[in-house]
Amino acid sequence: MGRYERSIKIAFEKVSGEIIDADEVFERKTDAFELRRLFHEGKLKLSCCECEQELNVSGSKYDRLYFKHKPKHNFCILADGKLSPREHERFTAILKNKESDRHKELKNKIGMLLSKVDGVDINSISIDDKFIIRDNEKRRPDVYCKYKDKELVFEIQLSDLSLGYILSCYEFYKKHKIFLIWILDNFDIHNQGTLERDIKYLTKYQNFFKLDEIADTFKLACKYKFSFLTEDNKLLTKWLDKSVSLNEIKFDYENYQIYYYNFGGNRKKTEIKQEKRVEELLENERKKNAEQKLRNANIKINYIIDEIKELRQRQSQNFEFVLFKINELTEYELQLLNSRLSFNNKEKFKNPPLLQWIKKATQDDVAFIEFILTCRGIEIDVNERNLENRTAFQEIYENKNILKYIPVKSLLKRGYRITEGDIAFCRTMTNLDNDKKMDVHLYTICNNLSNRDLVDKSFLFTKLLLIIESAKRQEIIGFNYKPDEWVAFANNAIQYYSEYWEYIELAFNNYGLWDRLIELDKKGTFQKKVQTLYSKMPKQKFDFDEVFQDLYPELTNWESE
Repeated sequence: MGRYERSIKIAFEKVSGEIIDADEVFERKTDAFELRRLFHEGKLKLSCCECEQELNVSGSKYDRLYFKHKPKHNFCILADGKLSPREHERFTAILKNKESDRHKELKNKIGMLLSKVDGVDINSISIDDKFIIRDNEKRRPDVYCKYKDKELVFEIQLSDLSLGYILSCYEFYKKHKIFLIWILDNFDIHNQGTLERDIKYLTKYQNFFKLDEIADTFKLACKYKFSFLTEDNKLLTKWLDKSVSLNEIKFDYENYQIYYYNFGGNRKKTEIKQEKRVEELLENERKKNAEQKLRNANIKINYIIDEIKELRQRQSQNFEFVLFKINELTEYELQLLNSRLSFNNKEKFKNPPLLQWIKKATQDDVAFIEFILTCRGIEIDVNERNLENRTAFQEIYENKNILKYIPVKSLLKRGYRITEGDIAFCRTMTNLDNDKKMDVHLYTICNNLSNRDLVDKSFLFTKLLLIIESAKRQEIIGFNYKPDEWVAFANNAIQYYSEYWEYIELAFNNYGLWDRLIELDKKGTFQKKVQTLYSKMPKQKFDFDEVFQDLYPELTNWESE
């Protein structure tokens, strides 16, 4: 195993009380195997510097030795595989620092001074010898104590920590409602390193703490960011110092953080003061801008409304220019335009305007109706009914002066939902030839589209959709076949739609039609056509795929179910 693969970098030898560094010892092959021999003779007692569980000395096929936890060990952050190589290296450095003279000095001072603080449970004070074990996780803080109704832990940091490690500590203690206090021994607030920045922005309060070693009692030297206003109403911040005792510290029970000065809260108060000083000027400026904005918007909207009126009166067949102008409007201008048009205002219009236009339309008016339906900027409820309880779809088919294809397709694209009443209405009409009946079937299919932008594309595949829909419904629709002429229906699909056979075959199989066809195919004509098709399979087309996946998602997923 290469050095970068070692699970554990350092181990604590209980007999000598020394820390053994794998990188130093195991590089010297003679020393490494001597250490392994002593370990197996029981003369070395190795434990993890983090979790204190026993360690093994193991070797790899490359004669490299390394430390690792024993099988079935309890959780240890060094062994769970979540630390990157860089974080692992930093964590190892932290563990080494925990044995430095300065680290020991600080945690012992903190523990001693805490014992004299009113409200601290003396019996609860623990200096680097207490594991906090919760939910199969554990941490060993530098100092732990109970203060009044709170649990506190102090972590002394003499070197940089990774943000991942900082967050893991914070989340662990927060989860178990323990206040974590970082003691940063050496830092320059004006030349902050990674550690200071990470800890500062982990909390909204932006307070740094270190032990105040000048004070006779337990106090923390706090550096905090202070907000203030200058005479010319500029908001500035500066760093201040304050030596604070535990009873001066504030405790955030939501985030389980401590602070002396609430930077975020006080900055907000300062910002409110700043805003009040300029509120009147800003309000006047806002009113002026709003009035100008309204004037400019009304100019645009008046032009658009006048242009629509003129084009409609002339029965123009081209509304592209006004459509372009509407598409250029901002959201504010569109809201104003729709407020002026008020097409959905039931108090203004007893009958929906769209249905009135359709009812009175001639073929020359269809371009205007199509414009209204295709212009997404104009708000209009296409599913609204008139006083006679008719839908827009029914009015289109009732009006004998217009062709149905374009307005119905535009309705569907705009989100119109075909109703059972629409279908019943069509069945009562005697002037529907086979093509129009086929169109009605297609409309009901398009009614199931989740993406109505695919309506145009669906109309290009009418026959193919009717084949698939017939298989789904177990009923031949849109073709001049008798209800039981499934073989002839399928043979027609092979002959004329072989370039889309993969879609058809998928539908026949999934909807149970394939087995039925084999059963009905007494003369074998269908099976012969299938065999011929497979022997000379034409290149398949996939321009139908987007429509197919939208309408028949069950066919695209059925093999994996």
